[in-house]
Amino acid sequence: MNKKLLITFTVGVFLLGMMELIISGILELMSDDIGISHAMTGQLITVYAVSFAVFGPLLVKATEKFRPKPVIIASLVVFIIGNLIFGMSNTFIMLSLGRVVTAVAAAVFIVKIMDMTVLLSRPEIRGKMIALVYMGFSAANVFGIPIGTLIGQQFGWRIIFWLVIIIAILVGIGILSLVPDRKGEDLGEPVPDKVLDKRNVFLYIGVTMAVLIGNYIVIGYISPLMTSNGFTLESVSVALLIAGAGGMTGTYIGGLLVDRIGSKRTIIYMLILFMISMAVLPLLYGTPILFYINLFLWSVFQWSTSPSVQSGLVENVQGSAAMVFSWNMSGLNLGIGIGAVIGGIYISNYDISFAPWLSVFIVGLGLLSVSFVREHEEIV
Repeated sequence: MNKKLLITFTVGVFLLGMMELIISGILELMSDDIGISHAMTGQLITVYAVSFAVFGPLLVKATEKFRPKPVIIASLVVFIIGNLIFGMSNTFIMLSLGRVVTAVAAAVFIVKIMDMTVLLSRPEIRGKMIALVYMGFSAANVFGIPIGTLIGQQFGWRIIFWLVIIIAILVGIGILSLVPDRKGEDLGEPVPDKVLDKRNVFLYIGVTMAVLIGNYIVIGYISPLMTSNGFTLESVSVALLIAGAGGMTGTYIGGLLVDRIGSKRTIIYMLILFMISMAVLPLLYGTPILFYINLFLWSVFQWSTSPSVQSGLVENVQGSAAMVFSWNMSGLNLGIGIGAVIGGIYISNYDISFAPWLSVFIVGLGLLSVSFVREHEEIV
């Protein structure tokens, strides 16, 4: 894959990641402007996650017979329409409609982009290429949300969506000019699409869900967790920036490790380190520098599992990996939602300071899941 196409794909994934996460940064601006409660505005996050998880696999299945390039372009057009609806909305119903349309388009776009990345990458660097493209999502955490929030504060929250539309058009131009208009069989894979080991696929998706549930039990409530332990609100912003930087680093490291030691071993090592970092987190509240270092490492270990899982999924399919990517993205969004719910229940009944220890148990289920993954020579 050439550098221009790699950048185009990464920017596209960045936009999608930003649109999924931006609500948390402009929630109060939107709520005050439209006149709906903060709690109601926050439900737009849930609307997006559920729409992505439910409709993504259905649409990917419906479009699997079509060439990927026109599907990618069509999904980008629908993505732009969704942002137009959202940017012009003045009611919760219209905002929700915009989120649904955007999520549906994003669910198809990101899966087709990841599938094209696999098809256009040499096997020996496939993990690295997946990681570089997916870094767009983690970069959305580091740069997209704070920059979008700053722009919204200065010029109004709606301007964010007009800028996203402009960038999406540029991404579309790049895809039109750079992506080959061919299916997988034309790219050197003259085989039908087939899942080789469904058990392995669902075990890997189980890892994704366990990691995201465990992560969002804590990161979804990082603000009250920190402020209840002596940190300021400004410190929360610093922590999120550090976590985002760790996410970008971890995504890249995960891709490199996959190419060297394989998907299963990478996930096992990173999950063990992830669990250790969460286990010690409650012991570091009184030492901010150690807390921030541990938060960075925690994010590195967590995000390193993403390219590892995706590479593991690719190893268990023949032909296009679009469908299993779609299932995994649905698992990711469900994990976020379930983690937020479990975290909310936990902090309502127990000391929020020890929420990371609950996460250790949840992520341990992911470690148990990957331990049952069969290596290639074990698959009969």
